[in-house]
Amino acid sequence: MTPDPPRMLSPTFVGRAAELSMLRESMAWAQGGVAGSVLLGGEAGVGKSRLLREFAAQAAAAGATVLSGSCIDLGTGDLPYAPLIEAFRRLVRDRGVTAVRDLAGEAYDELAGLVPFLGEPATPAAAPSPSRLFAAVLRLLDCLGAEGPAVLIVEDLHWADRSTLDLLTYLTRSLGEERVLLLVSCRTSDLPPSHPLRPFLVELGMIRQVRRIELSRFDADELRSFLGGLLGGPAGFELVQLVFEMSDGNAFFAEEIAVAAALTSGPAGPSGPAVRQLPHSLRDLVLSRVELLGDDAREVLRAAATAGRRVSHRLLALVCELPGRRLVAALRECVDQHVLVTDLADDTYVFRHALARETVHQSLLPGERLHLHAQLATVLESDRALSYAQDLSLSAELAYHWFEAGDLPKALNASVRAGDDAVAVQAYAEAERQYDRVIDLWPRVSDPVGVAGVSHERILARAADAARWQGHVDRAVDRIRDALSEVDLTVQPIRAAELSERLGRYLWESGDLPGCQAAYRLARALLAPHQPSALAAKILAELAGTELITGRYSAGLALAEEAVALSRTVGAVAEEGLALNFVGLGRTLLGRPDDGVTELRRAVAIAETGGRLEDLHRAYGNLSFALESAGRLAESVTAALAGLERVRRFGVDRASGNALLLNNATSALVQLGRWTEAEKLAQDAIDRQAAAAVAVFPHVILAQIGIARGATAEAAAHLATARGLLTENPESHVAGPLYAAAAELALWQRDTAAARSAVRDGLAAIGGAEDTAQILRLCALGLRAEADEHARATDRARGATAADADSAERVRALADRATGAESGVLLPETAALSRLVRVERDRFQHTVRAGQWTEVAGCWMAIGCRYAAAYAFWREAEHALDGPPADPVEPLRRARDLADELGALPLAAEIAAVAGRGRLDLREPVAPTEAAEPDAVPFRLTPREREVLGHVCAGRSNRQIARLLGISDKTASVHVSNIIAKLGVASRGEAAAVAYRLGIVSTQEE
Repeated sequence: MTPDPPRMLSPTFVGRAAELSMLRESMAWAQGGVAGSVLLGGEAGVGKSRLLREFAAQAAAAGATVLSGSCIDLGTGDLPYAPLIEAFRRLVRDRGVTAVRDLAGEAYDELAGLVPFLGEPATPAAAPSPSRLFAAVLRLLDCLGAEGPAVLIVEDLHWADRSTLDLLTYLTRSLGEERVLLLVSCRTSDLPPSHPLRPFLVELGMIRQVRRIELSRFDADELRSFLGGLLGGPAGFELVQLVFEMSDGNAFFAEEIAVAAALTSGPAGPSGPAVRQLPHSLRDLVLSRVELLGDDAREVLRAAATAGRRVSHRLLALVCELPGRRLVAALRECVDQHVLVTDLADDTYVFRHALARETVHQSLLPGERLHLHAQLATVLESDRALSYAQDLSLSAELAYHWFEAGDLPKALNASVRAGDDAVAVQAYAEAERQYDRVIDLWPRVSDPVGVAGVSHERILARAADAARWQGHVDRAVDRIRDALSEVDLTVQPIRAAELSERLGRYLWESGDLPGCQAAYRLARALLAPHQPSALAAKILAELAGTELITGRYSAGLALAEEAVALSRTVGAVAEEGLALNFVGLGRTLLGRPDDGVTELRRAVAIAETGGRLEDLHRAYGNLSFALESAGRLAESVTAALAGLERVRRFGVDRASGNALLLNNATSALVQLGRWTEAEKLAQDAIDRQAAAAVAVFPHVILAQIGIARGATAEAAAHLATARGLLTENPESHVAGPLYAAAAELALWQRDTAAARSAVRDGLAAIGGAEDTAQILRLCALGLRAEADEHARATDRARGATAADADSAERVRALADRATGAESGVLLPETAALSRLVRVERDRFQHTVRAGQWTEVAGCWMAIGCRYAAAYAFWREAEHALDGPPADPVEPLRRARDLADELGALPLAAEIAAVAGRGRLDLREPVAPTEAAEPDAVPFRLTPREREVLGHVCAGRSNRQIARLLGISDKTASVHVSNIIAKLGVASRGEAAAVAYRLGIVSTQEE
């Protein structure tokens, strides 16, 4: 007599105490208003789902709202938002549409517009977008959290679609004070190197709020308890040993072995010798269980496995074609034998474990596979309500099933619709996959145009756009070129112009400016014989942008103004906003920054109203760049970060436009001396793997910071990477900073030849561009190199005053180039650079007058460029020490304070050398108590130094201070050394004593 099978879920939860404790702790934080995220990883079958079910039950019992959904192994992540759909379906079924509508408030319309079973939105969204969906999900979770903690569980992330990964990224970054806990699980042990989940996991690991749990296998004691729960009593020693040996502690494998042992051991019992006959592979174990089922039950399992892990009774009834009683009996057998479990919440059957579903599906014979997929597709087409999420995913499901069924015409037709449906919700990764399938199937189908209902060229163009929004710019260029090659320029000139315009945009993003301009000019020529149009205005505006970005400001402004006039003539508002972008930029760069910023704010307003993502990228990017050029650096940072947040709320976090906004923000932050912030954003831009033209700049930024801090090896490495990414015809605003950084690095290393070479190459790369700031910066560095070399030669010659003839000629040429670049009204930065050029030339010629360097420093301080100002103050002190009688102490103190605050170690060393050479005491004199201002800070400690001193008084080490303040260990050490010098003490302990005695640091500040 065959013994009864053991229970498949132990009534006792075994082990996992530490993991469960961490989940409870995260839950407690969420309940207290500190939202968090937990990533649960581990191999297949290790028990992730069991742990999540146990925690979900405890959380629900404690009053939390628990939403859960699983990613689906259907194709390769073709269904957008699959786990979100499952979670919200259950919420609606638990509470009802009306209650969810009342709870979600304004967020409901967006959710209902994208998830059909929620009901009709009161006000349908004009253009569904991930940004609004993501914000709506967050709002709903927040509303649920107001009632009690809300938990969102997303399982099987290794099958996730790209849109779900973007949503989870958004949530993990956005959650703050909401009473929300996000739990996600995935297989982490067998992901191939190219798996799309890998970069997502890396990104999640960089977010501070995300905690990670890696679930391990059972040890021998845990396995004994686990088997005891399954068997309803103590497990025999031999069985425990065998199961542990074969499963190595994997919970699912152990369970299958225990079941097989119970079914095959016969009279000897589950610990008898017959267990040695067990299959030694998981696949064979699962199939041995299936083979014990009747024919009807096996038919049901095969149909369920083909449909997915979760399947409705109605769908099974239509696919299996079994009479009602036989179907129910077959399903009862599958449930009794613990292959399927029921989910009464939504009346579905679910494979007890994803591994069981995979094993059954892989065991299908080719004929069975084709038949079942064809049946499923036919049934889904006949009743849309049977789809996983009705309209949102029906076309994707049909495309998958028809393709697997081998019906290529129907697969092609469904894939076209699936791609279009994915684009409608801006799920571009899923759209790209569907269009790629269409392109692959096209030559294999008779009359593909008739089947698809659209031309091949249109499919190529749609695929290009989807690739572009996924950040696959090179692929987008290839696709759009293929599309253009299929259009007859003489028969379809307007369509050809549309495609040429798109090719120009993609080439711009890929860094191929000559190709970009050629594409725009072709588009303009194709439209010339035709009536004025919005497309013509757009092409004019984009051509203007290429002129501006390559430094031809006057030509670019003229084209942009022409584009504005044309767009207003034809009533093209969006194109007017695009053109205003370049009018504002051109006017700014030609010395009219106030007019420029005004026009750019109008462009931002038009982009915001239209909700067009690309226009938002460009408008915010140009506004932040214009503000930087106008010397309004803090406003520039604010505009760039506001734009970045705005476009990220659209759900697009990887486009090149985002990297451009990051570049603008980092450029202004570097000038402001906010280097730690700039470092983080520059690394963020690098991580986005943008096109080469965009990726150069963050490496330059990191090089600039490294040079200023004295990290020369790191700076050199970033410059080498930037040079490798530099295109053949670089933009002046990219080439200029790169070569300027290379020149400055060489100057600090006293390598005059390398500095000269970098300046020469930089000026050559800029060519005839009207980029005054870049020209002046390079000329100033070249003149600095000649002045430094001349000063060293003079020292070596002990009083020689005649300049080397070659050096003098280089100075003259650089001065002439700088003078030629100056025209019209100079912007604040270019005005400061112009003064810098003159004083560096005068330094070479020994004609610097007293206070000339201080004037330069004042120009830099007026726009917040502290590092440049510190350099000028240092030179002023150096000149006062070596030249006519003047007091070098005050400018040297100012230089030292700025350099110390910034952590500019090479400059601080030069300042210290000047002080040592002149025997200068840079400590501030202590004024009499009665004359001191009430709020004055003794010893001229900077705010950052007071902050550091507070930590010194608390007994913290330099490393601890660095971690608390987000600075490097070296910078913390410099601050401590400066504090000790300013206080005139010999140690950290004496510094703390002085601070307490004079009241510089209070107990609260510790």
